[in-house]
Amino acid sequence: MGDVGGKFFGRAPDPARTRHYFIAAEPEVWDYAPQGRDVICGKPLPPPVVAKRQGDKLRYVQYNGEAFAAKVMPNQRLGMLGPVLRGTVGEYLAITFLNRSARPLSIHPHGAKYDKDSEGSYYQPKPGLGAAVGPGAKFTYVWQLDEESGPLPAEPSSKAWLYHSHVEGDEEADIGLVGFIIVTDATRARRDGTPNDIDRELAALFMIHDESGVGAAAREAAEYGDIGQGMPALTWTRVQELTEQGARYAINGYIFGNAPGLEMNEGERVRWYLFGLGSEQDFHTAHWHGLRVVEDGRRRTDNVELLPASMKVADMVADNPGTWLFHCHVAPHLAAGMQATFRVEQ
Repeated sequence: MGDVGGKFFGRAPDPARTRHYFIAAEPEVWDYAPQGRDVICGKPLPPPVVAKRQGDKLRYVQYNGEAFAAKVMPNQRLGMLGPVLRGTVGEYLAITFLNRSARPLSIHPHGAKYDKDSEGSYYQPKPGLGAAVGPGAKFTYVWQLDEESGPLPAEPSSKAWLYHSHVEGDEEADIGLVGFIIVTDATRARRDGTPNDIDRELAALFMIHDESGVGAAAREAAEYGDIGQGMPALTWTRVQELTEQGARYAINGYIFGNAPGLEMNEGERVRWYLFGLGSEQDFHTAHWHGLRVVEDGRRRTDNVELLPASMKVADMVADNPGTWLFHCHVAPHLAAGMQATFRVEQ
């Protein structure tokens, strides 16, 4: 739209209190099971997964400067999740976004304070300047990590908020455009913004991804019996069959124990950031074998409930060495591959 952003309610943020990130949206072929097997049970993958183990995605990729020439090495254990955007209460985040895809995209944050131009969500009337960034275009979003974006005194020292593209809504999260922001209480933070009472941070997104290939228009035509008019001749029953075959029940975009890097050392204080996204089917329960957690500083458990757009913190002391199962406790989700392992090194 001719305006590259970079302002917060009409003014540039204080550079001394601003952390700048450079994020591009780029196409990538994603492999849900790079090891080619069910790692946990030692079984072959189900036939629908073998037939379509990979999917075409768009993902957020971090670069080290405004030239967008050198990538920042991604954290492999984040899987499909985009780069972590981090700050402390009282700071600003400036995110220069480059759209390297063929469709309009955005970055919409949860939790942070923003003006209309940095909302990153397209809808009428009068969408903001950063609502839909066109192919090849750049826009700099500015978000304030004000007091209300941070933890309460009784809550853990940091909390996480989702960010995702919001031009076509949840469709863009399904194809990979999702990440998270960590906001730490400034009085409980190290200089780099990490919480000073935690030794290690891990993250897990529980989400069912759709690899059916059935588009929204074809799905709607089949639902209302409007076959023809250029639409594929799909019955509603066939749509349901394809949807079931194409569902990938994933943790960080991985299925059947293929998620890497969920590791810690014995005695460490570990903070898990847990997220849920998706449809009405995305009701998940994150369950750890062998260890317990404190959820959001209020209750001890080993099972945390997640609804779509849930964002929770679970603190753990790694006091039980071994390799342990980490999975969704909804039985059909577990059977369909929503499971991983985490390891406590002695």
